[in-house]
Amino acid sequence: MDSPHKIRELALQVLFAFDSQDMASDEMARELTLGVEKEPATVQKVVAMSMAAWEARRVADEWTTRLAPQWPSHRQPALDRAILRLSIWELTNTDTPPKVVIDEAIELAKSFSTANSPAFINGIIDAVLKEVQKLKGEV
Repeated sequence: MDSPHKIRELALQVLFAFDSQDMASDEMARELTLGVEKEPATVQKVVAMSMAAWEARRVADEWTTRLAPQWPSHRQPALDRAILRLSIWELTNTDTPPKVVIDEAIELAKSFSTANSPAFINGIIDAVLKEVQKLKGEV
């Protein structure tokens, strides 16, 4: 079984492909993942994660646009948009510790996006986390 980082990396690649095609499907996600990963459990996790993040993309995009109106989702580099969609979905829909979500998002940005992306993504996800904690009464 691959590491959680590898699963996020593959889910990011699938989300990027969904965005470039402006459509998503289980079949496309499986095809893309099977080109890299043969472990069925890993493929299943990647497909589930990428499909869920894609389905929640409008919420993530609206959140990002509200928090950074100068950089609405349509103006962001496609990889940043995919990282934010994946991270916001994971932060709001899973039990993954927020620090892990933020650290993983920053690492993905460092590995795949622009020099300015890690700081931008960190700022957005941190602001989302603060809002989520406030809504849950954790602050």
